[in-house]
Amino acid sequence: MDKKMNTIKKNFAYNAIYQILVIILPIVTAPFVSRVLGPTKMGQYSYTYSIATYFLLIAKLGFDNYGNRSIARRRSSKGDLDKTFSGIYYLQFIIAFSIMCLYSIYVLFISKYSTLALMQGLWVLGALFDINWFFYGLEEFSIIILRNTLVKIISIVLIFCIVRGPNDLWKYTLILSASSVAGFLITWPFVFSKVKLVKIQLKEIFSHFRQTILLFIPVIAISVFTILDKIMLGYMSSFTQVGYFEAAEKVMMAPKGIIGALGTVMLPRMANLYSSGDNKNKRVFIDLSVGFALVFSIGCMFGIMGVAETFVPIFFGPKYLATTMILKIMAIVLPFYAIGNVVRTQLLIPNMRDKPYINSVLFGAIVNVTLNFVLIPKLGARGTVIATIVAEIVIAVFQLLAVLRELKPNYFVMTVLYSLFSSGTMLFVIFLVKVILGNSLLSLLLQIVIGGMTFAITFILISSKSRDVISTKMVNTIIRKK
Repeated sequence: MDKKMNTIKKNFAYNAIYQILVIILPIVTAPFVSRVLGPTKMGQYSYTYSIATYFLLIAKLGFDNYGNRSIARRRSSKGDLDKTFSGIYYLQFIIAFSIMCLYSIYVLFISKYSTLALMQGLWVLGALFDINWFFYGLEEFSIIILRNTLVKIISIVLIFCIVRGPNDLWKYTLILSASSVAGFLITWPFVFSKVKLVKIQLKEIFSHFRQTILLFIPVIAISVFTILDKIMLGYMSSFTQVGYFEAAEKVMMAPKGIIGALGTVMLPRMANLYSSGDNKNKRVFIDLSVGFALVFSIGCMFGIMGVAETFVPIFFGPKYLATTMILKIMAIVLPFYAIGNVVRTQLLIPNMRDKPYINSVLFGAIVNVTLNFVLIPKLGARGTVIATIVAEIVIAVFQLLAVLRELKPNYFVMTVLYSLFSSGTMLFVIFLVKVILGNSLLSLLLQIVIGGMTFAITFILISSKSRDVISTKMVNTIIRKK
Protein backbone atom coordinates (compact mmCIF):
# COMPACT_ATOMS: atom_id res chain seq x y z
CA MET A 1 0.00 0.00 0.00
CA ASP A 2 2.81 2.44 0.92
CA LYS A 3 4.57 1.78 -2.39
CA LYS A 4 1.35 2.36 -4.33
CA MET A 5 0.63 5.53 -2.39
CA ASN A 6 4.16 6.81 -3.01
CA THR A 7 3.77 6.16 -6.75
CA ILE A 8 0.49 8.04 -6.80
CA LYS A 9 1.98 10.91 -4.79
CA LYS A 10 4.92 11.10 -7.20
CA ASN A 11 2.71 11.04 -10.29
CA PHE A 12 0.34 13.59 -8.81
CA ALA A 13 3.32 15.77 -7.86
CA TYR A 14 4.55 15.63 -11.48
CA ASN A 15 1.13 16.62 -12.75
CA ALA A 16 0.60 19.26 -10.06
CA ILE A 17 3.99 20.85 -10.75
CA TYR A 18 3.14 20.97 -14.42
CA GLN A 19 -0.23 22.54 -13.66
CA ILE A 20 1.51 25.13 -11.49
CA LEU A 21 3.71 25.86 -14.50
CA VAL A 22 0.52 26.20 -16.54
CA ILE A 23 -0.63 28.76 -13.97
CA ILE A 24 2.63 30.71 -13.95
CA LEU A 25 3.23 30.87 -17.71
CA PRO A 26 -0.09 32.60 -18.53
CA ILE A 27 0.73 35.12 -15.81
CA VAL A 28 3.72 35.98 -17.98
CA THR A 29 1.98 35.83 -21.38
CA ALA A 30 -1.70 36.71 -20.90
CA PRO A 31 -1.21 40.38 -19.96
CA PHE A 32 1.07 40.79 -22.98
CA VAL A 33 -1.14 38.92 -25.45
CA SER A 34 -4.39 40.47 -24.16
CA ARG A 35 -3.04 43.97 -24.58
CA VAL A 36 -1.24 43.39 -27.90
CA LEU A 37 -4.10 41.55 -29.65
CA GLY A 38 -7.13 42.98 -27.80
CA PRO A 39 -10.50 41.35 -26.96
CA THR A 40 -11.78 41.19 -30.56
CA LYS A 41 -8.69 39.47 -31.98
CA MET A 42 -8.61 37.09 -29.03
CA GLY A 43 -12.27 36.37 -29.73
CA GLN A 44 -11.42 35.50 -33.35
CA TYR A 45 -8.66 33.18 -32.16
CA SER A 46 -10.98 31.52 -29.66
CA TYR A 47 -13.72 31.11 -32.28
CA THR A 48 -11.49 29.47 -34.95
CA TYR A 49 -9.73 27.36 -32.33
CA SER A 50 -13.08 26.12 -31.03
CA ILE A 51 -14.12 24.90 -34.48
CA ALA A 52 -10.77 23.19 -35.07
CA THR A 53 -11.05 21.56 -31.67
CA TYR A 54 -14.36 19.96 -32.63
CA PHE A 55 -12.67 18.28 -35.58
CA LEU A 56 -9.86 17.26 -33.23
CA LEU A 57 -12.30 15.72 -30.77
CA ILE A 58 -13.90 13.66 -33.53
CA ALA A 59 -10.46 12.60 -34.78
CA LYS A 60 -9.53 11.33 -31.32
CA LEU A 61 -12.95 9.81 -30.51
CA GLY A 62 -12.72 8.29 -27.01
CA PHE A 63 -9.12 7.12 -27.41
CA ASP A 64 -7.80 9.07 -24.41
CA ASN A 65 -9.99 7.31 -21.84
CA TYR A 66 -10.34 4.00 -23.70
CA GLY A 67 -6.62 3.71 -24.48
CA ASN A 68 -5.67 4.68 -20.93
CA ARG A 69 -8.00 2.08 -19.42
CA SER A 70 -7.04 -0.67 -21.89
CA ILE A 71 -3.29 -0.22 -21.42
CA ALA A 72 -3.68 -0.15 -17.62
CA ARG A 73 -5.55 -3.47 -17.71
CA ARG A 74 -3.06 -5.23 -20.02
CA ARG A 75 0.29 -3.75 -19.06
CA SER A 76 1.42 -6.86 -17.15
CA SER A 77 1.79 -8.91 -20.37
CA LYS A 78 4.22 -7.70 -23.06
CA GLY A 79 2.43 -9.61 -25.83
CA ASP A 80 -1.00 -8.29 -24.85
CA LEU A 81 0.44 -4.80 -24.49
CA ASP A 82 1.93 -4.79 -28.01
CA LYS A 83 -1.27 -6.12 -29.53
CA THR A 84 -3.55 -3.74 -27.64
CA PHE A 85 -1.42 -0.69 -28.40
CA SER A 86 -1.16 -1.57 -32.09
CA GLY A 87 -4.88 -2.15 -32.52
CA ILE A 88 -5.88 1.08 -30.81
CA TYR A 89 -3.27 3.20 -32.59
CA TYR A 90 -4.04 1.81 -36.06
CA LEU A 91 -7.71 2.66 -35.54
CA GLN A 92 -6.81 6.13 -34.25
CA PHE A 93 -4.63 6.82 -37.30
CA ILE A 94 -7.34 5.74 -39.76
CA ILE A 95 -9.99 7.92 -38.13
CA ALA A 96 -7.71 10.92 -37.58
CA PHE A 97 -6.55 10.88 -41.21
CA SER A 98 -10.16 10.81 -42.43
CA ILE A 99 -11.14 13.74 -40.20
CA MET A 100 -8.08 15.70 -41.35
CA CYS A 101 -9.35 15.38 -44.92
CA LEU A 102 -12.79 16.68 -43.88
CA TYR A 103 -11.24 19.62 -42.06
CA SER A 104 -9.31 20.51 -45.22
CA ILE A 105 -12.63 20.77 -47.07
CA TYR A 106 -13.98 23.04 -44.32
CA VAL A 107 -10.94 25.34 -44.61
CA LEU A 108 -11.09 25.57 -48.40
CA PHE A 109 -14.83 26.00 -48.95
CA ILE A 110 -16.63 27.01 -45.74
CA SER A 111 -14.51 28.96 -43.25
CA LYS A 112 -14.79 32.76 -43.19
CA TYR A 113 -11.34 32.94 -41.62
CA SER A 114 -9.50 30.56 -43.93
CA THR A 115 -5.96 31.65 -43.00
CA LEU A 116 -6.54 31.24 -39.26
CA ALA A 117 -8.50 28.03 -39.84
CA LEU A 118 -5.63 26.58 -41.88
CA MET A 119 -3.18 27.23 -39.06
CA GLN A 120 -5.59 25.87 -36.45
CA GLY A 121 -5.67 22.70 -38.57
CA LEU A 122 -2.31 21.72 -37.10
CA TRP A 123 -4.20 20.84 -33.91
CA VAL A 124 -6.23 18.34 -35.94
CA LEU A 125 -3.07 17.00 -37.58
CA GLY A 126 -1.68 16.33 -34.12
CA ALA A 127 -4.34 13.65 -33.56
CA LEU A 128 -2.38 11.39 -35.93
CA PHE A 129 0.52 11.29 -33.48
CA ASP A 130 -1.06 11.76 -30.04
CA ILE A 131 -0.43 8.64 -27.92
CA ASN A 132 -0.50 10.23 -24.45
CA TRP A 133 -3.02 7.57 -23.44
CA PHE A 134 -0.30 4.91 -23.72
CA PHE A 135 1.96 6.57 -21.13
CA TYR A 136 -1.00 7.36 -18.89
CA GLY A 137 -2.00 3.69 -18.92
CA LEU A 138 1.53 2.73 -17.85
CA GLU A 139 1.40 5.47 -15.18
CA GLU A 140 4.56 7.01 -16.65
CA PHE A 141 3.68 10.68 -16.51
CA SER A 142 7.15 12.20 -16.37
CA ILE A 143 7.75 11.84 -20.13
CA ILE A 144 4.56 13.69 -21.05
CA ILE A 145 5.07 16.39 -18.45
CA LEU A 146 8.69 17.09 -19.41
CA ARG A 147 7.66 17.28 -23.06
CA ASN A 148 4.76 19.61 -22.37
CA THR A 149 6.96 21.84 -20.23
CA LEU A 150 9.63 22.11 -22.93
CA VAL A 151 7.09 22.87 -25.65
CA LYS A 152 5.30 25.51 -23.56
CA ILE A 153 8.50 27.34 -22.67
CA ILE A 154 9.67 27.43 -26.30
CA SER A 155 6.26 28.63 -27.54
CA ILE A 156 6.14 31.40 -24.93
CA VAL A 157 9.60 32.64 -25.90
CA LEU A 158 8.48 32.74 -29.54
CA ILE A 159 5.30 34.64 -28.66
CA PHE A 160 7.27 37.37 -26.91
CA CYS A 161 9.78 37.58 -29.74
CA ILE A 162 7.36 37.56 -32.69
CA VAL A 163 3.88 38.81 -31.68
CA ARG A 164 3.90 42.63 -31.74
CA GLY A 165 0.40 43.84 -32.66
CA PRO A 166 -3.17 42.89 -33.70
CA ASN A 167 -1.95 41.99 -37.21
CA ASP A 168 0.25 39.27 -35.69
CA LEU A 169 -2.72 37.12 -34.69
CA TRP A 170 -1.73 34.59 -37.36
CA LYS A 171 1.76 34.31 -35.83
CA TYR A 172 0.29 33.70 -32.38
CA THR A 173 -2.01 31.03 -33.81
CA LEU A 174 0.77 29.29 -35.74
CA ILE A 175 3.13 29.19 -32.76
CA LEU A 176 0.56 27.49 -30.52
CA SER A 177 -0.72 24.97 -33.07
CA ALA A 178 2.70 24.03 -34.48
CA SER A 179 4.18 23.54 -31.01
CA SER A 180 1.40 21.07 -30.22
CA VAL A 181 2.27 18.85 -33.20
CA ALA A 182 5.98 19.09 -32.42
CA GLY A 183 5.31 17.94 -28.86
CA PHE A 184 3.52 14.79 -30.01
CA LEU A 185 6.34 13.93 -32.44
CA ILE A 186 8.97 14.27 -29.70
CA THR A 187 7.25 11.51 -27.69
CA TRP A 188 7.50 8.74 -30.28
CA PRO A 189 11.13 7.64 -29.68
CA PHE A 190 10.15 6.84 -26.08
CA VAL A 191 7.21 4.73 -27.26
CA PHE A 192 9.31 2.23 -29.18
CA SER A 193 11.48 1.53 -26.13
CA LYS A 194 8.40 0.17 -24.36
CA VAL A 195 6.18 -1.32 -27.04
CA LYS A 196 6.24 -2.25 -30.71
CA LEU A 197 3.69 -2.06 -33.49
CA VAL A 198 2.67 -5.53 -34.60
CA LYS A 199 0.62 -6.82 -37.51
CA ILE A 200 -2.99 -7.58 -36.62
CA GLN A 201 -6.08 -8.28 -38.67
CA LEU A 202 -8.42 -5.48 -39.71
CA LYS A 203 -11.19 -7.16 -37.73
CA GLU A 204 -9.12 -6.88 -34.55
CA ILE A 205 -8.40 -3.22 -35.23
CA PHE A 206 -12.08 -2.36 -35.54
CA SER A 207 -12.95 -4.46 -32.48
CA HIS A 208 -11.94 -1.37 -30.49
CA PHE A 209 -14.33 0.87 -32.40
CA ARG A 210 -17.49 0.29 -30.37
CA GLN A 211 -15.90 1.16 -27.01
CA THR A 212 -14.14 4.23 -28.39
CA ILE A 213 -17.46 5.44 -29.82
CA LEU A 214 -19.19 4.93 -26.46
CA LEU A 215 -16.50 6.89 -24.64
CA PHE A 216 -16.56 9.52 -27.38
CA ILE A 217 -20.18 10.42 -26.60
CA PRO A 218 -19.34 12.02 -23.22
CA VAL A 219 -16.22 13.64 -24.71
CA ILE A 220 -18.25 15.43 -27.38
CA ALA A 221 -20.93 16.28 -24.81
CA ILE A 222 -18.38 17.75 -22.40
CA SER A 223 -17.02 19.82 -25.28
CA VAL A 224 -20.33 21.71 -25.20
CA PHE A 225 -19.06 23.40 -22.04
CA THR A 226 -15.56 24.04 -23.35
CA ILE A 227 -16.02 24.73 -27.06
CA LEU A 228 -19.62 25.07 -28.26
CA ASP A 229 -20.23 27.67 -25.55
CA LYS A 230 -17.82 30.03 -27.28
CA ILE A 231 -19.12 29.25 -30.76
CA MET A 232 -22.70 30.03 -29.65
CA LEU A 233 -21.53 33.15 -27.83
CA GLY A 234 -19.74 34.34 -30.98
CA TYR A 235 -22.82 33.79 -33.16
CA MET A 236 -25.46 35.09 -30.74
CA SER A 237 -23.53 37.94 -29.10
CA SER A 238 -20.11 39.30 -30.13
CA PHE A 239 -16.44 38.39 -30.36
CA THR A 240 -15.78 40.88 -27.57
CA GLN A 241 -18.04 38.84 -25.26
CA VAL A 242 -16.12 35.73 -26.34
CA GLY A 243 -12.91 37.54 -25.41
CA TYR A 244 -14.25 38.32 -21.91
CA PHE A 245 -15.39 34.72 -21.47
CA GLU A 246 -12.06 33.39 -22.78
CA ALA A 247 -10.14 35.53 -20.28
CA ALA A 248 -12.13 34.17 -17.32
CA GLU A 249 -11.79 30.63 -18.63
CA LYS A 250 -7.99 30.98 -18.77
CA VAL A 251 -7.97 31.68 -15.04
CA MET A 252 -10.23 28.70 -14.35
CA MET A 253 -7.91 26.39 -16.28
CA ALA A 254 -5.44 26.50 -13.39
CA PRO A 255 -7.59 24.93 -10.62
CA LYS A 256 -9.38 22.72 -13.14
CA GLY A 257 -6.01 21.51 -14.38
CA ILE A 258 -4.91 20.42 -10.90
CA ILE A 259 -8.25 18.68 -10.30
CA GLY A 260 -7.87 17.02 -13.70
CA ALA A 261 -4.32 15.96 -12.80
CA LEU A 262 -5.76 13.93 -9.92
CA GLY A 263 -8.13 12.16 -12.30
CA THR A 264 -5.37 11.58 -14.85
CA VAL A 265 -3.17 9.92 -12.24
CA MET A 266 -5.91 7.87 -10.59
CA LEU A 267 -7.76 6.50 -13.65
CA PRO A 268 -5.10 3.91 -14.65
CA ARG A 269 -4.43 3.03 -11.01
CA MET A 270 -8.13 2.42 -10.33
CA ALA A 271 -8.54 0.45 -13.57
CA ASN A 272 -5.69 -1.79 -12.43
CA LEU A 273 -7.24 -2.19 -8.96
CA TYR A 274 -10.65 -3.06 -10.42
CA SER A 275 -8.98 -5.58 -12.72
CA SER A 276 -7.17 -7.24 -9.78
CA GLY A 277 -10.14 -7.04 -7.36
CA ASP A 278 -8.28 -4.99 -4.72
CA ASN A 279 -11.31 -3.52 -2.93
CA LYS A 280 -9.44 -2.36 0.19
CA ASN A 281 -7.08 -0.02 -1.65
CA LYS A 282 -9.93 1.21 -3.87
CA ARG A 283 -11.80 2.47 -0.80
CA VAL A 284 -8.75 4.26 0.58
CA PHE A 285 -7.91 5.99 -2.69
CA ILE A 286 -11.50 7.07 -3.35
CA ASP A 287 -11.91 8.58 0.13
CA LEU A 288 -8.66 10.52 -0.15
CA SER A 289 -9.44 11.70 -3.68
CA VAL A 290 -12.91 12.99 -2.84
CA GLY A 291 -11.59 14.70 0.27
CA PHE A 292 -8.80 16.45 -1.62
CA ALA A 293 -11.10 17.44 -4.50
CA LEU A 294 -13.64 19.02 -2.14
CA VAL A 295 -11.11 20.94 -0.05
CA PHE A 296 -9.11 22.19 -3.02
CA SER A 297 -12.11 23.19 -5.14
CA ILE A 298 -13.97 24.98 -2.34
CA GLY A 299 -10.81 26.86 -1.36
CA CYS A 300 -10.13 27.88 -4.96
CA MET A 301 -13.75 28.93 -5.52
CA PHE A 302 -13.74 31.42 -2.66
CA GLY A 303 -10.14 32.42 -3.32
CA ILE A 304 -10.92 33.40 -6.92
CA MET A 305 -14.02 35.29 -5.80
CA GLY A 306 -11.93 37.16 -3.24
CA VAL A 307 -9.09 38.30 -5.53
CA ALA A 308 -11.03 38.77 -8.80
CA GLU A 309 -11.48 42.55 -8.50
CA THR A 310 -7.74 43.05 -8.05
CA PHE A 311 -6.63 40.27 -10.36
CA VAL A 312 -8.52 41.07 -13.57
CA PRO A 313 -7.38 44.67 -14.24
CA ILE A 314 -3.77 43.83 -13.34
CA PHE A 315 -3.67 40.55 -15.26
CA PHE A 316 -5.71 41.41 -18.37
CA GLY A 317 -5.81 45.22 -18.43
CA PRO A 318 -8.60 47.83 -18.12
CA LYS A 319 -10.35 46.67 -21.32
CA TYR A 320 -11.31 43.43 -19.54
CA LEU A 321 -13.09 44.87 -16.47
CA ALA A 322 -16.29 43.08 -17.57
CA THR A 323 -14.43 39.81 -16.96
CA THR A 324 -14.40 40.42 -13.18
CA MET A 325 -18.03 39.44 -12.53
CA ILE A 326 -17.85 36.66 -15.14
CA LEU A 327 -14.90 35.17 -13.27
CA LYS A 328 -16.63 35.41 -9.88
CA ILE A 329 -19.68 33.58 -11.21
CA MET A 330 -17.60 31.01 -13.08
CA ALA A 331 -15.75 30.03 -9.88
CA ILE A 332 -18.96 28.48 -8.51
CA VAL A 333 -18.53 25.58 -10.93
CA LEU A 334 -15.35 24.25 -9.28
CA PRO A 335 -16.76 21.99 -6.50
CA PHE A 336 -19.24 20.37 -8.89
CA TYR A 337 -16.56 19.90 -11.54
CA ALA A 338 -14.26 18.36 -8.92
CA ILE A 339 -16.80 15.82 -7.67
CA GLY A 340 -17.79 14.86 -11.21
CA ASN A 341 -14.13 14.38 -12.12
CA VAL A 342 -13.46 12.04 -9.19
CA VAL A 343 -16.60 9.99 -9.80
CA ARG A 344 -16.02 9.45 -13.52
CA THR A 345 -12.24 8.86 -13.38
CA GLN A 346 -12.21 6.63 -10.31
CA LEU A 347 -15.59 4.92 -10.10
CA LEU A 348 -17.26 4.88 -13.52
CA ILE A 349 -14.66 4.72 -16.31
CA PRO A 350 -12.13 2.36 -14.59
CA ASN A 351 -14.93 -0.06 -13.70
CA MET A 352 -16.28 0.05 -17.29
CA ARG A 353 -19.54 1.62 -16.07
CA ASP A 354 -19.85 3.73 -19.17
CA LYS A 355 -23.66 3.99 -19.32
CA PRO A 356 -24.28 6.28 -16.29
CA TYR A 357 -21.26 8.34 -17.30
CA ILE A 358 -22.54 8.80 -20.85
CA ASN A 359 -26.15 9.50 -19.82
CA SER A 360 -25.21 12.10 -17.22
CA VAL A 361 -22.96 14.05 -19.58
CA LEU A 362 -25.47 13.91 -22.42
CA PHE A 363 -28.22 15.30 -20.21
CA GLY A 364 -25.87 18.00 -18.93
CA ALA A 365 -25.00 18.99 -22.50
CA ILE A 366 -28.68 19.29 -23.42
CA VAL A 367 -29.28 21.51 -20.39
CA ASN A 368 -26.26 23.65 -21.30
CA VAL A 369 -27.27 24.22 -24.93
CA THR A 370 -30.89 24.95 -23.99
CA LEU A 371 -29.90 27.53 -21.38
CA ASN A 372 -27.37 29.08 -23.79
CA PHE A 373 -30.16 29.78 -26.30
CA VAL A 374 -32.22 31.43 -23.57
CA LEU A 375 -29.53 33.35 -21.68
CA ILE A 376 -26.89 34.46 -24.21
CA PRO A 377 -29.13 37.01 -26.04
CA LYS A 378 -29.99 38.63 -22.69
CA LEU A 379 -26.81 38.25 -20.64
CA GLY A 380 -23.99 37.58 -23.10
CA ALA A 381 -20.98 35.87 -21.51
CA ARG A 382 -22.67 35.82 -18.09
CA GLY A 383 -25.48 33.75 -19.57
CA THR A 384 -22.96 31.24 -20.90
CA VAL A 385 -21.36 30.94 -17.47
CA ILE A 386 -24.71 30.39 -15.73
CA ALA A 387 -25.62 27.69 -18.27
CA THR A 388 -22.30 25.94 -17.64
CA ILE A 389 -22.75 25.97 -13.86
CA VAL A 390 -26.26 24.51 -14.02
CA ALA A 391 -25.09 21.81 -16.44
CA GLU A 392 -22.12 20.84 -14.21
CA ILE A 393 -24.46 20.57 -11.22
CA VAL A 394 -26.76 18.28 -13.21
CA ILE A 395 -23.83 16.06 -14.24
CA ALA A 396 -22.42 15.85 -10.70
CA VAL A 397 -25.81 14.94 -9.20
CA PHE A 398 -26.51 12.26 -11.83
CA GLN A 399 -23.09 10.68 -11.36
CA LEU A 400 -23.34 10.78 -7.57
CA LEU A 401 -26.69 9.00 -7.71
CA ALA A 402 -25.04 6.22 -9.74
CA VAL A 403 -22.37 5.57 -7.08
CA LEU A 404 -24.18 6.30 -3.81
CA ARG A 405 -23.45 2.85 -2.35
CA GLU A 406 -19.74 3.12 -3.04
CA LEU A 407 -19.14 6.79 -2.32
CA LYS A 408 -21.42 7.51 0.67
CA PRO A 409 -21.52 11.33 0.46
CA ASN A 410 -22.43 11.68 4.16
CA TYR A 411 -18.83 10.69 4.97
CA PHE A 412 -17.68 14.04 3.58
CA VAL A 413 -20.09 16.46 5.30
CA MET A 414 -17.53 17.56 7.89
CA THR A 415 -14.85 17.98 5.21
CA VAL A 416 -17.15 20.41 3.38
CA LEU A 417 -17.96 22.32 6.59
CA TYR A 418 -14.28 22.62 7.52
CA SER A 419 -13.52 23.87 3.99
CA LEU A 420 -16.29 26.49 4.20
CA PHE A 421 -15.05 27.75 7.57
CA SER A 422 -11.46 27.91 6.29
CA SER A 423 -12.69 29.79 3.21
CA GLY A 424 -14.47 32.35 5.39
CA THR A 425 -11.25 32.98 7.30
CA MET A 426 -9.35 33.31 4.02
CA LEU A 427 -11.85 35.83 2.59
CA PHE A 428 -11.57 37.96 5.72
CA VAL A 429 -7.77 38.07 5.36
CA ILE A 430 -8.01 38.88 1.63
CA PHE A 431 -10.43 41.72 2.44
CA LEU A 432 -8.03 43.17 5.02
CA VAL A 433 -5.10 43.09 2.58
CA LYS A 434 -7.26 44.78 -0.07
CA VAL A 435 -8.36 47.53 2.33
CA ILE A 436 -4.80 48.23 3.49
CA LEU A 437 -2.94 48.02 0.14
CA GLY A 438 -5.67 48.69 -2.45
CA ASN A 439 -5.62 47.16 -5.95
CA SER A 440 -1.88 47.01 -6.57
CA LEU A 441 0.34 44.18 -7.78
CA LEU A 442 1.81 43.82 -4.29
CA SER A 443 -1.71 43.66 -2.86
CA LEU A 444 -2.65 40.92 -5.35
CA LEU A 445 0.42 38.82 -4.53
CA LEU A 446 -0.19 39.13 -0.79
CA GLN A 447 -3.89 38.35 -1.20
CA ILE A 448 -3.01 35.11 -2.99
CA VAL A 449 -0.11 34.05 -0.73
CA ILE A 450 -1.49 35.06 2.67
CA GLY A 451 -5.03 34.04 1.73
CA GLY A 452 -3.90 30.60 0.55
CA MET A 453 -1.76 30.07 3.66
CA THR A 454 -4.63 31.13 5.90
CA PHE A 455 -6.95 28.60 4.27
CA ALA A 456 -4.42 25.76 4.49
CA ILE A 457 -3.39 26.43 8.09
CA THR A 458 -6.98 26.85 9.27
CA PHE A 459 -8.08 23.60 7.62
CA ILE A 460 -5.10 21.63 8.98
CA LEU A 461 -5.65 22.95 12.52
CA ILE A 462 -9.36 22.13 12.48
CA SER A 463 -8.79 18.67 10.99
CA SER A 464 -6.02 17.79 13.44
CA LYS A 465 -8.35 18.51 16.37
CA SER A 466 -11.41 16.79 14.90
CA ARG A 467 -12.69 13.24 14.86
CA ASP A 468 -13.63 13.37 11.19
CA VAL A 469 -11.94 10.32 9.64
CA ILE A 470 -11.77 11.61 6.05
CA SER A 471 -10.29 15.04 6.85
CA THR A 472 -7.77 13.60 9.31
CA LYS A 473 -6.73 10.82 6.93
CA MET A 474 -6.31 13.29 4.07
CA VAL A 475 -4.19 15.73 6.09
CA ASN A 476 -2.02 12.92 7.48
CA THR A 477 -1.46 11.52 3.99
CA ILE A 478 -0.47 14.88 2.51
CA ILE A 479 2.01 15.68 5.31
CA ARG A 480 3.17 12.01 5.39
CA LYS A 481 2.22 11.49 8.98
CA LYS A 482 2.24 7.80 9.93
